[in-house]
Amino acid sequence: MRYEHAVSRWLDSTSFNSVVYVGHMVKRIGILVFERFPLSDVCLLADAFRLANEAQADESGSVGAGVEPSYSIVMLSEMGGSVLSSCSLRVWTESLNGPLLNGFDTLFIVGGPGASRAKANERLIRRLRAVAPKIRVVKAIDEGLAVLAAADLAFERRGWRSMPRPTDSRGLPLAPIPNETQWQTEPGGSVDVDAPLRSIAAALTVIKRDHGTPMARLVSERALSGASRRLDAILDDDEKKGISRKITTAAHWIRENYTRHISVAEAAEVAKMSERNFLRRFKAQVGLTPSEYLLRARLDASCLLLTETDMSIDGIARRCGVRSGDGLAKIFRKRLSISPTDYRAAHRHRIAKN
Repeated sequence: MRYEHAVSRWLDSTSFNSVVYVGHMVKRIGILVFERFPLSDVCLLADAFRLANEAQADESGSVGAGVEPSYSIVMLSEMGGSVLSSCSLRVWTESLNGPLLNGFDTLFIVGGPGASRAKANERLIRRLRAVAPKIRVVKAIDEGLAVLAAADLAFERRGWRSMPRPTDSRGLPLAPIPNETQWQTEPGGSVDVDAPLRSIAAALTVIKRDHGTPMARLVSERALSGASRRLDAILDDDEKKGISRKITTAAHWIRENYTRHISVAEAAEVAKMSERNFLRRFKAQVGLTPSEYLLRARLDASCLLLTETDMSIDGIARRCGVRSGDGLAKIFRKRLSISPTDYRAAHRHRIAKN
């Protein structure tokens, strides 16, 4: 990947020593850096938010017409002023002790050699503890994690929590980053990815929160070609979990209502999905169509009543949502190759034999 493309794009479009946009709807994004910070990480972070602003303007059809952006970037350091980057380029920053720290939505703490040393800077840690309650989300990258960890007691007292261990799109745990500690004030997950994708991954979690998965995916592809395929756990995880919950809810509803006539349309309404999408998603997750799943529920209940009660076949059929004993017999012969009467007799024979 050619990260210098992100560097040049951001240097061309953004001033390091100013708040890019100010407006009542603009979310202010702070990037805290230390001496010898990795410029590529910072540029990928900032470029992701620039691309989100551009994508928002594209959607409104008002590119260049003064559309208020979603994000503004503010570079920060402990004391403010010029800070040397890893490639010897100096960047102007605002002071972490200045008045600009009011009204920030997100603060990113970037890594590098200076961040490794900063974890022992008590004055910096005290300042972070003071400003943290005013900021909605704080995220750290690489060595910046050590700085954040040094302040974690204050975060815990104010209800900040460690992010849960993330999983991939299959629900399997992702490999941890050594000594990882991340904190935020809102529900949601984080995804561990290989450096240097961590910086853009951190930005995408914010963009997805504000604008949804399609916008985050668009930004990831524009920032780094092919990145979205490597960031599927970030871009799809919440969406897939939401769909999975809907299908699970519908499946439970079918199990609870198998005794009456129910339609696919009703089940789709429970899942709050269109019939076509519901049918496709249900089959993919459960392995059966909704109709087959309903039939399975009725068959399971019938088997239980046959073995646990002396109810008549007709009575069991009506109890399980089947119109008649003959209808139940057809289901048994088709699915189990045995009649309900013979199923009951075979079960009782096994019980008596044991």
